[in-house]
Amino acid sequence: MTHPIAMSIYGALVLMAMTQVRIALPFTPVPITGQTFAVILWPLLFGRTIGLGSIGIYLTAGALGLPVFAGFTALVALWGPTSGYLIGFIAATAIVGSMRDSGVTKKPLGALSAIILATAVILSSGALVLGQFVGYSNVWMMGVAPFLLGDVVKTILLVISARIGRWNTQN
Repeated sequence: MTHPIAMSIYGALVLMAMTQVRIALPFTPVPITGQTFAVILWPLLFGRTIGLGSIGIYLTAGALGLPVFAGFTALVALWGPTSGYLIGFIAATAIVGSMRDSGVTKKPLGALSAIILATAVILSSGALVLGQFVGYSNVWMMGVAPFLLGDVVKTILLVISARIGRWNTQN
């Protein structure tokens, strides 16, 4: 098995790369990105410790000013309208990683449950903070609805990835 620190660094690099897969939407400050795929994939495959290590490295790199966030400077991403999604990444990683570590995600239905729960946490925390900037009456159309179709596609790809990636995990 590869060292957990190395896997955490690699996970952060994958997350940084997936952040660059980005589609700006003209009606919201929140872009469609590949971030959530990477945020959920890493703990799904490697567990809570490596997943949280990856998120920690990613957020630290952004806080230090490295251009890792989706089109934003560190200050805007960490304290602006999209900061709730970043907070949700931490919680989602902890949830998925814990479910993986306890063996829940070994079966496709368990993996699906973890992915749906993580996605709901990310969208909820993102919407909660976004509402402070755009008004809560606008949150559904600006911070949740535009991402649902993509989240369904990501969920399918994540379940498949978890199944294929099972051979590369410690459990």
